Amino acid sequence: MNSNHEGPTAASPGDARRRIFTLSPKHHWSLGALFIVLSSLCTPVRSTAQDPLHGQPDAKYGIREQQQFSAQEHGRPIQSVASPWFDVTHYRLDLHIHPALFLIEGSVTIRGVCDQEQPQFLTFDLMSPMTIDSAAIDRHTSTVSRQSASFTLGIDSLYHLGDILTATIYYHGVPGSTGLGSFVISQHDGIPWIWSLSEPYGARDWWPCKDTPADKADSADMIITTDSTLRVGSNGTLDEVVQNGDGTATWHWKEHYPITTYLISVAITNYAAFSNWFHYTPGDSMQVLNYVLPESLSTAMRSLPVAVEGLKVFSGLYGLYPFIREKYGHAQFGGLGMEHQTMTSLPTFDEETIIHELAHQWFGDMITCRSWPHVWLNEGFATYSQALFHENTDGPASYALFMTNQMARARLAVGSVYALDTTDVRALFNGPRVYSKGAVVLHMLRHILGDTLFFRSIRAYAGDTTLRYGVATTEDFQRDCEQVSHLDLGYFFQEWIYGENYPHYSYAWTTSDSAGSTVLKISLAQNTGTLNPVFFTMPVDFRVSGASWDSTFTLLNNAARQDYTVYLPRHITSLQLDPGEWILKDASGGPAENLPSGFELFQNYPNPFNTTTRIRYSVQHRTHIRIDILNVLGIRISTLFDGIKIPGTYTVDWDGSSMPSGTYYYRLTAGKFTETQKMSLVK
Repeated sequence: MNSNHEGPTAASPGDARRRIFTLSPKHHWSLGALFIVLSSLCTPVRSTAQDPLHGQPDAKYGIREQQQFSAQEHGRPIQSVASPWFDVTHYRLDLHIHPALFLIEGSVTIRGVCDQEQPQFLTFDLMSPMTIDSAAIDRHTSTVSRQSASFTLGIDSLYHLGDILTATIYYHGVPGSTGLGSFVISQHDGIPWIWSLSEPYGARDWWPCKDTPADKADSADMIITTDSTLRVGSNGTLDEVVQNGDGTATWHWKEHYPITTYLISVAITNYAAFSNWFHYTPGDSMQVLNYVLPESLSTAMRSLPVAVEGLKVFSGLYGLYPFIREKYGHAQFGGLGMEHQTMTSLPTFDEETIIHELAHQWFGDMITCRSWPHVWLNEGFATYSQALFHENTDGPASYALFMTNQMARARLAVGSVYALDTTDVRALFNGPRVYSKGAVVLHMLRHILGDTLFFRSIRAYAGDTTLRYGVATTEDFQRDCEQVSHLDLGYFFQEWIYGENYPHYSYAWTTSDSAGSTVLKISLAQNTGTLNPVFFTMPVDFRVSGASWDSTFTLLNNAARQDYTVYLPRHITSLQLDPGEWILKDASGGPAENLPSGFELFQNYPNPFNTTTRIRYSVQHRTHIRIDILNVLGIRISTLFDGIKIPGTYTVDWDGSSMPSGTYYYRLTAGKFTETQKMSLVK
């Protein structure tokens, strides 16, 4: 027996629940059984991993996630059907992985608590390509009923509320590789390269489990036997490596903290290993263990130490790294950046992805969304954490630039941040809506609360003992923010998480003198393009400036149209809405005398015209505009513009070279407003 000490030593966190775990008998394969398995493998499907050295760093924004989801996701069951009465406390994966055969064989032991009286059946998730050989409940052989995405075990003994129950499933098969990967057996430079990426519904592709983020196990063992020339990376601490004397080695990783199914991972190849260290007190440090392809070693050694800086920043903002008694680290793989607990999987080593996945250790791993519609609590928080990392390392300007880019992308979002449709995985991980708009929600909340209350709220959420190492919903986060700030934030979360779109502001202002003061009158209107909400309630900043002075004040906008009167000590020459770019919006406006007072369609010029003429029109407020060309019978023959316009005066040209001479009409439609003018084409 050879012990490998490259991983951290085992330790149990005080926060995690602990229960005694009893091992079930290990299942052994006979040569005959293995022959049957080999005979059943007609044409194994080889999954080709993308080139890890040339991937783009878009994973942090959700772009490549959307591109990589397999069509196999469509039409497959996604909701877990595992028994809700069974509360998982421990998973033990004892697997033999055969790279040359594309085969997994072994057992998974699942321990849990019975939450109902005398259950007769126990169901787990597992896709049908995996074959169950036998199963037992507390060492008593159980009947197995197979479904396409699950299986059900018969229960012979009587179990009562609070009883401990242990199920062991022996199985084998060639796992599917849906979604972002699930389980991939591939190669690099002719060497086996195996990795998993189970988010969101892929754990069931390769091992039996309750495949839902809502039920975390208190701990897990990952025992992997494979070719002795390969190195195995996984969650938690490395307890031992045993050389079996038959060309294989068994690696035993143990996760002592609670973990959800999609975060349990394996990464296997001839990794080169090196470590960095996070010194979190003068006398304490934690290993940051890195497994990278040998050909990537020099690049990784230059790039990955930024994670140590990230650990310092986020530990200061959110509380100490949540898995401090184990490790942090990275395993290079052929998928996309993925926040596997304590050992992130990375395709490349760009800083943005490294920091994004590190932030997930707090938000996604320690606190996991209870259900996938709340996935913004994972992805929006991790994306916003990138902005905070930039702010803390490069200054406010870097933060502002990052959030400007996120806002631009968030304007492309369609639908609510809360993911109503979880059947479409592309939509579930939509970059503009979940990643960017989720991050912008936190940016706006920061301005509403102010820095002190905002960061207290985030830290309270990260330290909430009812959520820590557990699961959360949007309402849980809202509750913590309200408890810290003593503000009712229901309006904010309702409109920005469950609502759609964003406000399109238009404003006009005038000034007058009165008793030594300047009276500023502001007319503010907003359009959302949706009934959910009809308008956004938001505090809106205005900056006014005049000769050698400026001032910023805030007005609460809680109606679609609103007028304000503000008394100023001095004359102003300009006014700007939301100068700090805190609100996801677009805005247009200016002095009232410079803006159109209504919708108007002007006479075209020239008229009559030969071939081409110019049409001018004014827009009073942001709305949908259409400019049509009609013949003398009133039939539309051309549409020159069909879209949204903000207040202003515009021109559009019509080329009538393909039309005969004669009389034509052009029409402006703006909501309920229409106006038509006549023009003459003379050739």
